Parts: sequence; structure tokens; C-alpha cells
Amino acid sequence: MGKLTTIFKDTAIYGLSSIVGRFLNYMLVPLYTAKLSAASGGYGIITNIYAYVALALVLLTFGMETTYFRFTNKTHTDSQTVYSTTLISVGSVSLMFAILVLLFLTPISRLMGYGDHPSYVGTMAVTVAIDAFLCIPFAHLRQQKKAIKFAVLKFMNITMSVML
Repeated sequence: MGKLTTIFKDTAIYGLSSIVGRFLNYMLVPLYTAKLSAASGGYGIITNIYAYVALALVLLTFGMETTYFRFTNKTHTDSQTVYSTTLISVGSVSLMFAILVLLFLTPISRLMGYGDHPSYVGTMAVTVAIDAFLCIPFAHLRQQKKAIKFAVLKFMNITMSVML
């Protein structure tokens, strides 16, 4: 019974941070609609950029979170080596993504149809790169079964994302 209780407790803690993040995103809708005029189309742009964010996160993490779990659970594998290799791989790709988007911000913004709002695209690129990079340390905390630390850091990450 003790293991089952631990699983439910950890699942609730991990799930709560995701639920809070989505809830805060929902709560920001009135702020976006109040601050971004309908004539500018700003809220529609924000909504479209969120769709790009989901795709970019999948591409930037390229399944390394699952790979990390798979290799750290093998008995003959050094988990610290797996962690550092995974972190360096995702971190490098994320950094290159952010740099390339920022270097070619104007053409990319125009190509996406947001030539009037390149700052939205730049903010998205930096935020996605940070989130992709942080995916691995959060997976590491989950693998080490540090649910409370995971939740506290996840809430801090959500807070920083909302503030940006």
C-alpha cells in the first residue's frame, strides 16, 4: 500500500504543476485581449505562436526526455554520463535554435506572416529554447523522485514565463 500512496502523491505533485501552468495561461486571456488591440491582431498572433511553440518544443527536445529515462534505468549505465550527454545535446540544439532565430529574426517573422511583430517571434524563440533545455533537468528530478523540488522549480519556471 505504501508504494501505491507514493505513486499517487508524486503523480499529484507532478500533475499539479502542469495544471497550474495551463490554468495561468487561461487566466492570461483577459490580459491579452485587454492589452492587445483587435485592430493589431495581436491576440491572434499570440495564439498562432503558441501553436508554433508546441511544434518547436517537440523538435528541440527530439525525444531526449524519454531516451534519458530509458538509459538511466539500465543497470550497467552511468546515470550522470547519460544526464550530461542528454543535457549537452538538448542545450546545444536549443542554443543554436535561439541564435539562428534571433540572427534571422526579420526574415523569419516575415515568412511566418508576423513582419510587424518580430519581437513576438524573438520572445517565442528564446522561451522555447529555455523550456527545451529545462526539460532535461526536470526529467532528472523526476528520475531521482524529487517531486517537491520538481514542483517548486516548475512553479518558478511558470512564473518566469508568465512574467516574460
